[in-house]
Amino acid sequence: MKANANEIRRRYLKIAKNLHPDSRDEDSGKKVASDLLSKFVNPAYEALSQEKEREEYDIILRLLKEQLTNHRVAPEPTSEAAKALLTHPDIEAGYQQALAEIAQKQYQNLDDILTLTAEISELNLVYLLRRDGGQVPASPSPRVSPPTVAPPRPGTSSSSSTPAANSGSQASAPPTPEPAPAAKSDSYVDKYYRRAEEFLAKNNYTEAIKELRDALNINGKSSRCHALLGKVYLQQGTLTMAKVHFNQALKINPQEAIAIEGMATMAKHEKRAAQQKAKSNPPEKAKGGFFGLFGKK
Repeated sequence: MKANANEIRRRYLKIAKNLHPDSRDEDSGKKVASDLLSKFVNPAYEALSQEKEREEYDIILRLLKEQLTNHRVAPEPTSEAAKALLTHPDIEAGYQQALAEIAQKQYQNLDDILTLTAEISELNLVYLLRRDGGQVPASPSPRVSPPTVAPPRPGTSSSSSTPAANSGSQASAPPTPEPAPAAKSDSYVDKYYRRAEEFLAKNNYTEAIKELRDALNINGKSSRCHALLGKVYLQQGTLTMAKVHFNQALKINPQEAIAIEGMATMAKHEKRAAQQKAKSNPPEKAKGGFFGLFGKK
């Protein structure tokens, strides 16, 4: 996250080489690699290679970090690298080492690109939250008043005990435990998701894609965000990217309805395209019976 322009360019050239269509044997792999390069990697490089754009991106990251810190959000990463960074004694060394290991294999296998990119997003989030304060913000304790059970507050830990319980008073009547709250980060993802739905309803695919990518930067394991992103790409006509995100959504949640519907729609598109291709290129009929096989003079 502290890379300069030269480091960014070196990284970009290495990724571009890995994703070059000529480095892939099968036609489907060439298409996926080309789409990832043109629609995912190139736009990122164009933004990060310009100092002004890079500064704006840094501001966005700082604002995200401040929002999460102010709301006392404790991240719940799923990748081993991000989990290890939560308690690593040297945040800078731990971050750089983990990032280098993931980046080394990020673009080697096309099927692993989205998963590894999500791991980097988790790693970045943990790094941002630990970099300044030195530790991840703890979740606040639940309130004890009024005496009735209050609705769960985002970011509240269900395992925290109340002051009354800690002091030993009213031991015979322990407070009713609150339901486990949803992670605060999910509420940010929900906002991005809803805005993406609104943009998609207006056929504003560019803004919908931006919203969903921001959501996946927070939670790269969100199957519904991958599914909706696949739907956006499908309606946009970018079938390869649509399939990539539908597959990722189903890998996370095999029951993701939007992804299942999207894959079915894509199968119909592919069948229709094959039929149209067959009609436009009918097989040549043999001419002239037996002698026609050898041509006529």
